Amino acid sequence: MQKSATDSMQGAAPEPWQSNSSSVTDLPTGHGTKFDDEAPRSAFSVVEPPPELSTLTTHLTGHSVDVDDVFPDGGFRSWCVVAGSFCLLMASYGVMNSSGILQSYLHTHQLASYSPSAVGWIPGLFTFFGLSVSVQVGPMFDRYGPKGILIAGTALYVTGLMVLAESYRYWHFVLTLGVLSGTGGALLSTVALASVPQWFDRNAGLAIGISMSGAGVGGVVFPFMLRAGFTNLGFKWTIRLLALVALVLCAAGFVLVKARLPKGRSRSTINLRSLKDARFTWLTLGIFALELEVYAGLGLYPTYVIMQGFSTDTSVILLAVLNVFSTVGRLLAGGIADRYGRINTQGALIVLGALSVFVIWLPFGGNLAGLYVFSVIFGLASGSFLSLAPACIGQISRASEVGGRFGLAYSIVSIATLICIPIGGEMLDKVGKRAMVAYLGSVLIVSLGMFLMARWACLSYRWRWQTKI
Repeated sequence: MQKSATDSMQGAAPEPWQSNSSSVTDLPTGHGTKFDDEAPRSAFSVVEPPPELSTLTTHLTGHSVDVDDVFPDGGFRSWCVVAGSFCLLMASYGVMNSSGILQSYLHTHQLASYSPSAVGWIPGLFTFFGLSVSVQVGPMFDRYGPKGILIAGTALYVTGLMVLAESYRYWHFVLTLGVLSGTGGALLSTVALASVPQWFDRNAGLAIGISMSGAGVGGVVFPFMLRAGFTNLGFKWTIRLLALVALVLCAAGFVLVKARLPKGRSRSTINLRSLKDARFTWLTLGIFALELEVYAGLGLYPTYVIMQGFSTDTSVILLAVLNVFSTVGRLLAGGIADRYGRINTQGALIVLGALSVFVIWLPFGGNLAGLYVFSVIFGLASGSFLSLAPACIGQISRASEVGGRFGLAYSIVSIATLICIPIGGEMLDKVGKRAMVAYLGSVLIVSLGMFLMARWACLSYRWRWQTKI
């Protein structure tokens, strides 16, 4: 009878409001259900025992589906949200991706008497606050909507940049860029990341990839703007110009971003019990390792290039090339992930990134051609590292809980962004450039193991290599 009931459940025709490619079937264990009889049908049709949590699976089929989990998956309003998210992430993450230029400039000018690791704490704090504060922003977004958060975030972020232009002491930079702008960036980026999964399901990877490409575009535009501005306008007016551009982008995001779920209906809270879900825990650890590598690489890459004897202009160009191809990688990875599985795609691209570190950067880091090749390949691979991570979290979470889960995950991940640049800078000083590069490649290998564990947990700890997940 149990076998018959299972077949009946899987063979039933979907309701009109159900997605054909995004459903999870939770079946009880311990009653003779034969999980090995057939593989899951899609990335979201994983047959697994229900965890002891109020809501862990996403887009449940059958009568337990919440109406909040019915996604537009397109249309003018949905794509406007993607465009607004693009602008917000360009303003926030785009500057984070350009922090290597700021660090290099400060290390050779206002903070020339400080070591690279000491200067590294400033962009490290900027990114740390940009992620750790999201632990509170996520539930606020789910409960109150985006508008008030965006007003506060814009005010903090732009004010921090304007005061940064007047800074000249170490603690000035820590408070203005690290704390004030970092906190504002957290408000902006959390709204940007949490809004898109409310509107997309089957095309979530593509939509988030497009929105996250804003970070890549910012990482291309801002380094050239900063470098040209420092040369022609000076530090103060360059940072003021950066603040003006950020204000325009934030205003566009404010107009375009809209929450789909009604205010006050969200059940999202910061709940550590979410960590009992093995899928969420492994994904969080995998993202932790990814950001430990990515932000250390972005922050120290210009300094590394200069230490190899190349000019400052060359370091800016190489960072821009990396960010250009990172943007391309974000766009390509999203569509590929929706077709072949987000965790599958993420794992494959982590392998590509690790190979580019060990096969190109490590042996040919002193060769300019080798650095260009590395920037292209690693840029393509790393474009997915940050853009697919929210999609992976979103696919194992209810739409009404996405903000809270993002907040919990990225509050943990923020620790990696705080320590990554100081650790890398210390390694540059103490053990040399090659050891730092080898360390960054090893972190990618660790991250790959975490994502494989997350995939295994999604399949009830059964290996099905051809399953879309």
